[in-house]
Amino acid sequence: MKITSEKLIRIIREEVENQISPNCLVDVSVSPSLERCNDNLHIIEDFCNFCAQFLKIDHPIKILISDNRDDSGIRTTASYDPQNHKISIYGKARAVVDICRSIAHEMTHMSQMLEDRIEFPVQDIGGEIEDEANAKAGEIIKAYAQSEDYRNSIYESRIFRNGIL
Repeated sequence: MKITSEKLIRIIREEVENQISPNCLVDVSVSPSLERCNDNLHIIEDFCNFCAQFLKIDHPIKILISDNRDDSGIRTTASYDPQNHKISIYGKARAVVDICRSIAHEMTHMSQMLEDRIEFPVQDIGGEIEDEANAKAGEIIKAYAQSEDYRNSIYESRIFRNGIL
C-alpha cells in the first residue's frame, strides 16, 4: 500500500485533532466593572481550558468572576459549588494571575470531588485536600505560563486584547 503525501497529511491532521480537547467545557462570565479581567478575558478562558485539560476534567464548568462577594456567595476569594460545578471568584482589585490561581485551586477541588476523594466536612486550613489544591494551583500557573510564549501574559506584563498581544 502506497501512502501519498496528501493521505499522510490527512492522517496527521486527524491524529492532532483527536488529541485536542474541545474548549467548550468551560463557561466564564465576568462582571462588567472588572475591566482588567474583561481586557484579558481571552487569556483567562484559555487558562481555564488548559487547567481543565491539566486536571483531566471532562465535565462542564461554569466560572463567575464577580466584583461583589455578597451577590455571588463568596466568603473569601473563591468557592466551588459541587452541586452544579460552579466556581465563583472574587475579582475586584486582584491581578489576573491571582484570579487564575484561585480558579486552578477551585478546579482542583472539582477534580477531587469528581474522583470521589473529598469527605465532608473538609478541613479549611491545611489538611491533604486543601494542601493539594494550593500546591496544584501554583503548579498549573507555572505550567501554563511556560507552555506557550503568549501565555506568559498571564503575569500581565503585557495586556492581551481581542486575542492579540
